[in-house]
Amino acid sequence: MYQDCVFINGTAQCGEACEHYTELNDNWLSEYNINGNSYCNGNYDSPKGWYRMFVGQTSAQIPETCVQDSRCGSYDHLKMTQPHPTQYNQTVTRYLCYTYGSNCYCYSSQSVTVKLCLGDFYVYKLQRLPGCYTAYCAGNDLSLNL
Repeated sequence: MYQDCVFINGTAQCGEACEHYTELNDNWLSEYNINGNSYCNGNYDSPKGWYRMFVGQTSAQIPETCVQDSRCGSYDHLKMTQPHPTQYNQTVTRYLCYTYGSNCYCYSSQSVTVKLCLGDFYVYKLQRLPGCYTAYCAGNDLSLNL
């Protein structure tokens, strides 16, 4: 079985991504959060690693469409520019597009690794974000076409 490792504070943390991930379940990250554009307390400096997103108790995913203005507690939103994987245990590299406010124009992008796990959920190998007012949004419109 493939083991993936990330380094956290100089120590290797290894394991199968679908079993060893961090839950990302902050309500302000929801694309349905309309409290908008005021969140900045340093949580963006989370370590690199595998994450599973939730909105409430429901598995969530990074949206593949533009996020409305003043959502996810940020000015800058990240949307996936290509579809999520559709085969179980499939790991793919996708690009996330930075969009600002209600403008859906992609002004910058970064890569992300995504895996579809048994149990119909995705895990993401997230990178550090550049700073305040940028967020990985989470929505529960799961695009699982299995």
